Amino acid sequence: MGIVTLVILIFFFPYGWFLWSSISNKTGMVETYRWKKPMAVLIGLILISAVLNYVYSEAYNLAFFQSGFELTVGLIVAGAFLVIFSIINIIAGIVYRGAPKSFYNPKVVWGFTAVLCTTMLFFIVWVYPLAEKASYIVRLDSAIAAADEKQDGEEITIVFMSSEKQCVRRRTENCNSSDYQNAFFVKNNLDETKQVQVQIRALDRQQNELKSVESKIMRLEAGELKLVETEETSDKESIWSRSSFETEYQTRFYQSIYRYRDAN
Repeated sequence: MGIVTLVILIFFFPYGWFLWSSISNKTGMVETYRWKKPMAVLIGLILISAVLNYVYSEAYNLAFFQSGFELTVGLIVAGAFLVIFSIINIIAGIVYRGAPKSFYNPKVVWGFTAVLCTTMLFFIVWVYPLAEKASYIVRLDSAIAAADEKQDGEEITIVFMSSEKQCVRRRTENCNSSDYQNAFFVKNNLDETKQVQVQIRALDRQQNELKSVESKIMRLEAGELKLVETEETSDKESIWSRSSFETEYQTRFYQSIYRYRDAN
C-alpha cells in the first residue's frame, strides 16, 4: 500500500494548498486568495495521470477506467454523502433562517458540500484506481523478474508476491479486522498454450497452515504470466484490484503444486 498512499498524498497536496490559502486569506495573513497556483498544480497532476493511464493501457493492456461495478460503487458513495449533507443543509437553513451570514452562510455551505462530494468522487473513480494500477504494475514487473530467476527448466513457475491489508491507515479498528490480500502469479514457461491449475498452501511465520486453496483452470499463452485466480478472486473488480485469496494472518511462506494440459 506504500505506492497507493504516496499517490493519494500527491493528489491531496493541491487541496491542502487551496485550504491553506483560504485560511490565510480569512485570517488576514495574505491580502488576496491565491488559488491559481494550486489549481495549476491540480490540473497538471490530472494531465500527468491521464498520460500515465494511457501508457498503462498500451504497455500492460489495462483498462483506462475502472470496472463498471467499481464505478457504480463510487457514484453510490459520493451520492450518499451528497444526500446526507443536503438534508443537513436544508434543516440548518430552516433552523437558522435569518441568521447573520457570519454565523450561517447558505452559499458557502452548499459550495463546501459540492466541492467535498466532487472531491470524493474524483478520488474514488480516478486517483485511487491510478494508485492501484501503479502498485499492480510494480508487483507485476517484480513477478516477471522473480519468475525469470526461478524458471530453470520448470514448465510452470509460481511466484508469491505479497500478503498485505488494503489499508491506508494501518492502526485502525477497521484495518485490524480486515484480512490479508494474497497475490500469487503463475507463468507458463512452455512454448505452447496450456490450461493450468495450481494448488497453494499458505503458511504463517511458524510455517503453520493458514489456508489451502485451488485455483481456477486458467488459460496461459506461451510465456504468459497471470495472477493466480481462485474462487475468492472477484470478477467484478478491475484486474489491478484483485487478489488470489485472503487469509486471517499474513502469509510468510507457501507450498505449491501444479498441473497442466494442452489447451483445446
